[in-house]
Amino acid sequence: MKPREPLPGTRPVTVTVQGRSLEVQTEEPETLAAALGILEATFQDMDSQCQLRWGSVPKGLDTPSWYLLGALNLAHRVARLEQEANQHTHNLEQTLSKLLSDVPDEPSAPVPLLDEDGD
Repeated sequence: MKPREPLPGTRPVTVTVQGRSLEVQTEEPETLAAALGILEATFQDMDSQCQLRWGSVPKGLDTPSWYLLGALNLAHRVARLEQEANQHTHNLEQTLSKLLSDVPDEPSAPVPLLDEDGD
């Protein structure tokens, strides 16, 4: 099979996860590398947890199931971060609303810098 031409603005990058390689096209190889690092850390955390609880990965767990568990772990992390970000935004909006409610609608009359007699 003939290699595919990269899409405009992208370049092919080979990623390897759990001993399996895949060639992908990306505009942002640095972001892809960071995502790959997060994915590898997730699988390492899963391995560590299995080691602590059962001494090894459960025997009935096949590779696709392991990948699915990894995806679920990452999706859970994303959902939690989105919830935290939404709560943070909500808190900022409430604080801003309180601050704005303390500001008078009409500006106060200007105070003269000098007395009327010019002193």
